[in-house]
Amino acid sequence: MRFIPLERLINLHEGYRQAFKIDGADIILLHEDGQTYAFSRTCPHQNYALDYAKISDGLILCSAHGFEFDLKRSGALVKPAGFPCPALKTYDLVYDADRIGLML
Repeated sequence: MRFIPLERLINLHEGYRQAFKIDGADIILLHEDGQTYAFSRTCPHQNYALDYAKISDGLILCSAHGFEFDLKRSGALVKPAGFPCPALKTYDLVYDADRIGLML
């Protein structure tokens, strides 16, 4: 495994959202409500882009079909309840000095 830096901590601010392509994976780094998250750039339901998805209190809403995922609970599907859809892929963040990134 290796550390892949995504951003300097000083650059993270409320509403920060940036897409990255790492080893073929499309990932969004987001800072919202004092929390920083890394997750797949596409909804697992039908691969709709989440670049501009609405986020509130750790919940991300896919505007294509109204699917809602909980970033605080490893991307678990919240709505629609009981629908056979996998969780949104999330990534554990790692801090290294003044940078935030992923171990891949």
